[in-house]
Amino acid sequence: MKTFDTIVIGNGLMGSAAARYLSDWQQNVAVVGPGEPTNPQNHQGVFSSHYDEGRLTRQLSQDPVWSEVARLAVANYSTLEQRSGVSFHGAVGRVHATRYTQKEEADLLAFMAKGTAEYGIQYRYFSADDDSWQEMFPFLSFPKGYGLFYEPGPAGYVNPRAMLKAQNVIAQQNGAHFIDDYAVNVESTAVSVTVTTASGQKLSANKALIACGAFTNFNSLLTQPIPLRLKTEAMVWGEVSEETAVSLKEMPGVGYNIDDPDIDDIYMAPPLLYPDGTYKIKMGCNSKGELWPETLEEVQAWFQDGPSEDDLPSMSNALQSVLPEVNFQKLTSHRCIVTYTPSGYPTIDQLPTDENGRLFVATGGNGTGAQGSDTLGRLAAGLMHDGRWIDTIPRQVFLASNNWGESDKKLTKAQARAMQKEGGC
Repeated sequence: MKTFDTIVIGNGLMGSAAARYLSDWQQNVAVVGPGEPTNPQNHQGVFSSHYDEGRLTRQLSQDPVWSEVARLAVANYSTLEQRSGVSFHGAVGRVHATRYTQKEEADLLAFMAKGTAEYGIQYRYFSADDDSWQEMFPFLSFPKGYGLFYEPGPAGYVNPRAMLKAQNVIAQQNGAHFIDDYAVNVESTAVSVTVTTASGQKLSANKALIACGAFTNFNSLLTQPIPLRLKTEAMVWGEVSEETAVSLKEMPGVGYNIDDPDIDDIYMAPPLLYPDGTYKIKMGCNSKGELWPETLEEVQAWFQDGPSEDDLPSMSNALQSVLPEVNFQKLTSHRCIVTYTPSGYPTIDQLPTDENGRLFVATGGNGTGAQGSDTLGRLAAGLMHDGRWIDTIPRQVFLASNNWGESDKKLTKAQARAMQKEGGC
């Protein structure tokens, strides 16, 4: 049996960040997690939602907790890139288009003023009757009545695959051990934690962190399930020519509260080069066809061959409406999944049902975890290492003991639907 001081189970965005921080602070850290499936349709193991090239990021948020999580993470991007030699951040800026109510507009202007005063961020806001933003972004189109909020770089996007690689490279430089497998059982005793992998390996450690996203409550990883709800999310990838990608090099990340009966809360990354050598614009959203899987088999079935194409017509129409002059060579649907928690923030805590105090959990991006994953991994690693926490981030909302219905957070539409759902994993 291989023995380590700490094992991180799950090599996604939170897990990789936690492992990197742990490897900075201690020796003999192991990471258990498989690579990306080469053939999802036939894959019988676990999946992750970072299998693309673009996730939106920003420095601050109107939600104070997410704001501090993102601010600290964004501030550390350049350090990660320098230490690892891996580039993953595109500081192209970010726009958000919505029909602001009078109160929402006032709240936004107050937020902008505070961000400028405290951090020097040069926000711009174009009210619904001001279309001068088209001079900056002539390739974008939104309906009449929409206001446009713009945040300059370092807002923009991160490449999740590359950001994970950057975390892994640094952890490897620090001597961390990587095990290309996934855990199917975790047992905590008075003296150690034993992790059994799918291939039958036995691993031992003093402590273990379970950071397995939508798979956290499956495969006998926890002594008892924690409150989580899972929502499927479809994406559309619009393939464009290299010439088009070059012409859109100034395109920011886009958020769009579309008026549509089938989809809402659109997010869109600029054209990026994908591993197959083509340029794609990725758009995701919540959709009428979303599912709420509750079992391992249902989650696997979604990733393997879920009905994401049901939403493709609506999503394709929306993509073309935002970029009306773009010639898309191909439009294809793709799948990811969102993990929701009772508080609307990630669960990062010592597992309450582990009487030995050796098991910890970090999960639940609530649809916005990628951009702040470095901070979230730091929180989990610090808690495991010696109980440390970041003073500017509240502790209560990250507890595993939070229950549905207790949160006073202003919820997104998708989070509100998650809170209303019965059951859960």
